[in-house]
Amino acid sequence: MPVKFDDISKTATSLLNDDYQTNGYQMKSKQKTSWDGAVLTTTVDLFGKDSVQTPAKLSWKFPKPLGIAGFSVEKLELDKAGKFKLETSMDKALHTVPDLKIEAKSDLVDASKIVAGCTYTGIKDTQIIFETKAT
Repeated sequence: MPVKFDDISKTATSLLNDDYQTNGYQMKSKQKTSWDGAVLTTTVDLFGKDSVQTPAKLSWKFPKPLGIAGFSVEKLELDKAGKFKLETSMDKALHTVPDLKIEAKSDLVDASKIVAGCTYTGIKDTQIIFETKAT
């Protein structure tokens, strides 16, 4: 079976988009679930210098939480210090504006740190990005 042209760029894209560990040792596990395509990533730092309670970082990705098309939880993360990160996005399937992506980021602790933004790519060879703090 001949190779599809779309498959050629997948290898290069995955190589460039991967995060590489440069210090110490780390074990990373990624599991895709059957629950609306959710992905759970567990990252454990091995042989760390600090005495941490848990050397693990848990990350979840929900492409279509509760079946809501166009809304995505890009990252819900709990790190080894017990801090949270939340990144969400909305696309055309939810707000019906072509080439517009709306994003929000939060640490789930302080409302003054919520950042909202949008990216519009509907003009040829142009990308318009707007980002602001919510408060």
